[in-house]
Amino acid sequence: MHNLLANWPAPPAVSALTTTKSGGKSLPPYDENNLALHVGDDEHRVLENRRLLSLSLSFQQDPIWLTQTHSNRCVVVEDDLNRVADAAVTRKRNTPLCILTADCLPIVLCDENGTEIAAIHAGWRGLAYGIIENTLKKMQSTKNTLMAWIGPAICQRCYEVGEELETIFTSQYPFTKDTFINKDAKRYANLAKMAELILNVNGVGAVYQSKACSFELKNEFYSYRHASKTGRMATIIWLK
Repeated sequence: MHNLLANWPAPPAVSALTTTKSGGKSLPPYDENNLALHVGDDEHRVLENRRLLSLSLSFQQDPIWLTQTHSNRCVVVEDDLNRVADAAVTRKRNTPLCILTADCLPIVLCDENGTEIAAIHAGWRGLAYGIIENTLKKMQSTKNTLMAWIGPAICQRCYEVGEELETIFTSQYPFTKDTFINKDAKRYANLAKMAELILNVNGVGAVYQSKACSFELKNEFYSYRHASKTGRMATIIWLK
């Protein structure tokens, strides 16, 4: 299995990565390494992909898989057994947190001492309705000790949006105005930059971007905008 390692200066206790499409057992159109059970793929193949992932990363226990609904709900996994959420926090060792995406933003966070981590699934809805803020509220670390990595997601060149999306963001977050551009009578949004600005405003100054576009790199990553019937990659963070 090939993975994209997070390009950030996380402490030695923290590992983070995003999986790619290669190396799994799924058949087209989910080829090969689909890790999502909710997209119509054969369940046994998905579970085998998850098993192989855990094996390849030497996980001591099963990762935490969320049932994502584009909400703004975050759970601290050791305190809340409900897994219907779009973000998770843990302070437990060997408890991998997983986010599934195919164009949405995967965001992972850790503190500089490597004692607490979080994983966030942020599409535009989650971002607009406070998924980042809700996650930061659940974390015990002081905000200025946190760092964030934003994994592969759709880039501004490929993310055409409607006027209503700009209205939603600029009314809630006026500082995101410059993340929208007009080109050839179309409007494009920079989701990754929006997330960075929201993190900054909430006290997280150290934000690192993968700069990998899931749409442009469609042979490596799943992209819902490229093909609506497709798999999902996982962005995973864990404390060793």
